[in-house]
Amino acid sequence: MSEKTKDEKNGKEDDYVTVRIPKELSEEADKLIGKKGFKSKAEIVKEALRELLDHYGEDKHFQMLNRTSDGAKVRDVKLGQVADIKITPEGIYCPICDASNCEHIRFALDQPDVKNLIRRKKKEGWKLPDA
Repeated sequence: MSEKTKDEKNGKEDDYVTVRIPKELSEEADKLIGKKGFKSKAEIVKEALRELLDHYGEDKHFQMLNRTSDGAKVRDVKLGQVADIKITPEGIYCPICDASNCEHIRFALDQPDVKNLIRRKKKEGWKLPDA
């Protein structure tokens, strides 16, 4: 993969490595260029690798398990527990911390789908933090 993005062209050459991928995958990636905001094959590969590392990264303290219509489930790897974050018209609550503002809630509020949920509920008059 020899294409370089604008960022790579501005960076030092020793800040990057070459990765060889099967031609079939390369051709599939080419089909995404110009779609979903991708401008180069390098951007597609970086995004895919970041998602893989987010999913399998061992040093992640929190992992988003899922979002429901009334909250989110966040795994706290260090505690070995799942924070079942509740979102109600009165606010947001974490049962692990017994709090309405904690690291589990802040992590959940950083997730795009939770941000969208919060925005929708605030429009309905719910008293929630800014997302």
